[in-house]
Amino acid sequence: MTAPPEPLDAAVDALYTRPLDGFIAARDAAARQAADAGDSLGAQRIKRLPKPSVAAWVINHVVRERPDDVAALTTVGDELRAATQDRDRARIRALDHLRKERTEALVGAVRQAGEVGGRPVSAAVLDRLTETLTAAVMDADAGAAVRAGRLARGLQHAGFGIVDELGEEADLVALRPAATSAEVQEERPEETADTAERAVEETSAQVDRLEERRDDVSDRLRTAEAAVDDAQDEATRLDDELARLTEERDAAHRTLDEARTAAEEARADLAAVEQELDDAEDRAAQARRRRRAARGK
Repeated sequence: MTAPPEPLDAAVDALYTRPLDGFIAARDAAARQAADAGDSLGAQRIKRLPKPSVAAWVINHVVRERPDDVAALTTVGDELRAATQDRDRARIRALDHLRKERTEALVGAVRQAGEVGGRPVSAAVLDRLTETLTAAVMDADAGAAVRAGRLARGLQHAGFGIVDELGEEADLVALRPAATSAEVQEERPEETADTAERAVEETSAQVDRLEERRDDVSDRLRTAEAAVDDAQDEATRLDDELARLTEERDAAHRTLDEARTAAEEARADLAAVEQELDDAEDRAAQARRRRRAARGK
């Protein structure tokens, strides 16, 4: 019998509100608690949660501390996509200005505070926050992932899609509450005692086999997680070294945003000109027909 989905979801959320240094220990404890409660699937889901980077930890805390500001920002993304589809150039420009304004206001508030959750915020982390908020506006799935407050890495909008702060393809699927038993309950046919007994024996044997496999995989997982933690520490150390490159990267992002806006404007202008051309060709054809008719009289 599995635990209700609400405790699992609450346990996952609680992990992302804890101090970063204690994440691994807290995650393992939450997984054991879920397993002790009989929720083996939930325990596996919790155990697979990666330790957030420093930037992701800060972003998750900002999202939880300022949910209204983040929601207002991602709403701009919905409106931008609608305006782009409608080819409303004036609306696109206004919304892009609003996007930058709200992003800068939110990042500026964090910069002024100088810390999040008691952890000082570096210039490199502020850059990651800006990139992630931009990605949340530009991509609906990224927006949902950011609002969930469970990021393991910061996000970037790379033109062709969303990548994480290491440049790898981002997994935007956030953990959500499992379906309730009422939602998944199905009617089962009646079973005889013999059939039920065989089913118990078969499933018990399968459980034994799977438990052995689980123990083996758990050993491998612990070794892999230790390697992941070492690699994460190294990646975090390199964040500071990458700070000198952020100014050039930010300039490239600004140029990219301006180019996208110009491209959308050009598409809208082209569509308008093509429509005018079609109308003009129709009028010219009508004029030629009237001229032929007039000459035939």
